[in-house]
Amino acid sequence: MCSGNGKNGKDQIQETKKLKQGKALRQSDVKNDTELHIEAVKLCGDFLCDKIKEQFKKHDHTKLGEYLPAFTKALSTGFKDQDWWKIHLTEHHHLNDKVPEDVNLIDVLEMICDCVSAGTVYDVTLSNETFKNTVKLIKDNIEVVPPDEDNEVVKKLLK
Repeated sequence: MCSGNGKNGKDQIQETKKLKQGKALRQSDVKNDTELHIEAVKLCGDFLCDKIKEQFKKHDHTKLGEYLPAFTKALSTGFKDQDWWKIHLTEHHHLNDKVPEDVNLIDVLEMICDCVSAGTVYDVTLSNETFKNTVKLIKDNIEVVPPDEDNEVVKKLLK
């Protein structure tokens, strides 16, 4: 199903759901098509899980390392000095304060985990852009390609 790296370094998945509705179908073809589709969905899910892990490892990175002194000062003064806060808002999970143009569902998940871990839950309004950007994130990294017609399962489906 996944054929390694495709164009522009994207992973590839074969297009699924190729059966024609309203046509007499064999149960074995429906089963094969469904299994191909499930595998493609799993691959997209694996990609998103990897992106979540990658992003969550960097959570609140603007509170540590070179930023620790500024964060300590800001926290000690009740955030009267806004310099550190402006830097911290570059992290995508502060959706109640600033919603970046490229916000996606990974940012929303990080925000939810952040709020729950902090012991507080905030309301957040999701825009349609959140979903569009998440779809774009997937499409920018995974390429849907026509089925490999040499694959025996695919040959049966395309009959």
